[in-house]
Amino acid sequence: MASQFDDVRTKSAINKVMDTPEILEMILAATDMRTLLTSAQRVCRDWASLIRNSRSIQKALFFIPIKNSERGIGEKIPNPLLTETFASFFPAKNRPDSYRFDFRDLVMTRDPLTMARFVRKDASWRKMLVQQPPISEIGLFHIYHAMGGDSAESASIPADKKMQECGYDGLRMERLVELLLFSCRVEFSPFTQARVYWSTEEPISFDRSSQYINDAFYRTLNKFGLVVYTREVIQCSVGMSRPPSAEELTRREIIGAYTECGVDVDLKKRDLEDAISEGTDLRGGFTPY
Repeated sequence: MASQFDDVRTKSAINKVMDTPEILEMILAATDMRTLLTSAQRVCRDWASLIRNSRSIQKALFFIPIKNSERGIGEKIPNPLLTETFASFFPAKNRPDSYRFDFRDLVMTRDPLTMARFVRKDASWRKMLVQQPPISEIGLFHIYHAMGGDSAESASIPADKKMQECGYDGLRMERLVELLLFSCRVEFSPFTQARVYWSTEEPISFDRSSQYINDAFYRTLNKFGLVVYTREVIQCSVGMSRPPSAEELTRREIIGAYTECGVDVDLKKRDLEDAISEGTDLRGGFTPY
């Protein structure tokens, strides 16, 4: 009898907690991101509404920026769900300097069944911040390698204007993905290389022939906190063209999926190149070193 009474009292206490929005909000804010984005919102309309409208939960989901004062001094948190889904884009321990960014490392390219969910226009990953507190601009660093030596240029591009106009401040994942997907500088061949560097990545080994280029790279990284690095080997010989690599074929497959989903790929490319041309480097221009 006592046990039955205890069960009733326990259920009553649970119901009271669940019916108290302030307490439920605290519980949900501490729930893992994947659960919040999927099963938690299917429980009932009240839960779905609370998750969508709670600022604390939306911050936990990396949809709303937090302020520096809301975290420990200098603490920067990469989006854990995006880190799992887009591993090639985020810092990793013991990653060699020779590492080449590869779209084949991503979840949606390893599992073709997820590709359609990935490319759809309303996919939640598109609006997620890549980091809390947010990054406002992406740094770009490009090296030309030729027989006469290396030269480099750096620039930045801001967060997507259309996203900002919709109230999504800070660098969102869509911008970073599409920079690597659509930029004319990122073409996977034996003569090009691409990688994403983060200031939170330790250690960072960037040993190039010119100390000036090294210094320029670290200035760019320290300025923006996130740098898309590309390197191109300038070929002067005739007949050096080769068939596309497996990495490049995967990139083209994703672009094809975008097109099938109704995305205007040519417009995306033009918008991206316009943003790059309007960007500025540490000294106010897209200037060779």
